Amino acid sequence: MAGDVGAGEADASTSVRVDVVPWDDPDARLLRDAQQAELRERYGEDDIGHDMTGEAIAVMLVLRADGEAVACGALRDATDLGTGTGELKRMYVRPSWRGRGLSRRVLEELEAAARERGFGRLVLETGVLQPEAIGLYLSAGYRPVPRWGEYADAPDSRCFAKDLTAPGTSSPAPEPPEVTVVPVRRDDPDAAALRRAMAAELAARGPGDGRGLDDADLARSDAEAGEGVLATLLARLDGEAVGCVAVRRAPAPWPDGWAEVRCLYVSPPLRGRGAGRRLLTAAQEAARARGCTAAVLATGVLPPTSVGLYLALGYRPVRPAVDWSATPDLLWFARPL
Repeated sequence: MAGDVGAGEADASTSVRVDVVPWDDPDARLLRDAQQAELRERYGEDDIGHDMTGEAIAVMLVLRADGEAVACGALRDATDLGTGTGELKRMYVRPSWRGRGLSRRVLEELEAAARERGFGRLVLETGVLQPEAIGLYLSAGYRPVPRWGEYADAPDSRCFAKDLTAPGTSSPAPEPPEVTVVPVRRDDPDAAALRRAMAAELAARGPGDGRGLDDADLARSDAEAGEGVLATLLARLDGEAVGCVAVRRAPAPWPDGWAEVRCLYVSPPLRGRGAGRRLLTAAQEAARARGCTAAVLATGVLPPTSVGLYLALGYRPVRPAVDWSATPDLLWFARPL
């Protein structure tokens, strides 16, 4: 797994140097061993590939702060996963040095090394119990993808990818439509129809998104999602229902006072045009009006664009407080209200 990381900035007085070293460099080995020991403690078992060798490693980096080896990262030639693909491995920062931006420095150095060596795409795997690592990768432009290869059957694994050839700027967003968000009953026919459309779309994605459900599963899931609902909201455009969302009290063991955002769905033609943002903002307001202090939500790895919306509205990855083994392709996000 690409491991625990931190944000922030290193102290201005700290001398930081990143060295390219052999795989069997003593400092690199000590850092990798420390990472594996921490992952073993966190997950209760050895990391997949804990006995990894230097075979196919294109670059091994060690970051030194004031001469001390405190962080590392590696780049593997992963053309077995696709032409021009590299894989980030063994990302690690010693606990006492976290929160100073060193992990981001290692990540940037590895991306630069990947470009120099002709890699156009980077992939990585980390764990569901490492929200700090997930937050770093998301903030650096990585987006969730279905689990591959040796991680395909590992429920605690989460995989990400980034296109290094993508342009740095995007085209201006289209003018948002005049969407109206209104509260409705849970059994409102339009809201129910949109939830069915969402369920059908998720089911069509199949096991790759962890959502391959039959009709009975979908009905049961919808009934469970309706338990404890505080508000159901509907988005309309020119009188037509184009999106929905629900808010309920987050069940234990989430903290008291938290709200859970459920069933956020926007019809495909309206995606990317602000309807989802309007719905999510309205859901937060409804939760806040009912005394909730934070909002939590879960999303699958597809479509990755939804993650961008959550990040833009201040959501950050969190450790799941629920049984994640039954939902191996979900990510959890939360934000204070």
